Amino acid sequence: MKTVGRALVYLLGCLVVLILSFFLFSLIGYFQYLVFVPDDYMLWVFKYPASRFIIIIVLYLFLVFFYFYYRKFREKTPVTRKRRVLWISFIVINIIGFYIIFSSVTVITDQKIIDHSFLHPQGKEYDFHDVVKIDAGVRGDRYYFPFTHNKGDFYYKIELTDGKIIDLNDEAGGYENEDEHPTFVLNKLDARLIDMGITKESSMENYQYTTESLDRMYTDKIKSILERK
Repeated sequence: MKTVGRALVYLLGCLVVLILSFFLFSLIGYFQYLVFVPDDYMLWVFKYPASRFIIIIVLYLFLVFFYFYYRKFREKTPVTRKRRVLWISFIVINIIGFYIIFSSVTVITDQKIIDHSFLHPQGKEYDFHDVVKIDAGVRGDRYYFPFTHNKGDFYYKIELTDGKIIDLNDEAGGYENEDEHPTFVLNKLDARLIDMGITKESSMENYQYTTESLDRMYTDKIKSILERK
């Protein structure tokens, strides 16, 4: 019975960790929206690769769970000066790391591009004429490291005058109406940038993979973007 009870506690603990992780992800996105996104935004993006490091929160929650789960089986160790310094260093490093991750947001409005980062928390502003190149396509069937990208992912990267490259379709923020879906917004933005004469590289290669996970209303917009020159 003890074994069954421990297994049940273990499974319930893992379930709670996953639910809590989803809640924290949503909460972080909500606070990013409150802090960085103006009312007149068209699109906002939680930038790669910072958006993937959020998985560290799940890891930490599991570590906390295992710490308390196995605590009674461990011998109590005295708190030394060295351990205290290590804990303080660990906490400081994680606060800095969270700040770097949290501030990795790019916002597109009707007039400008605002790129937030840990060096520019207030946002570095760019005009649409600061976009020097567009690279659009669909990721193919090959190996991707976990929590990075997947086959069939549509990407829309813009390169700015200072060399910064941003994928505007990576972790796009929430929207209320269907016509505000990132794919629809990117289709309008792409038409505008092309009319401005900005260089674009795009390919229909791997386009068929988008139909495996997206409805036609979205894949048709992706096709329009890829075919527009």
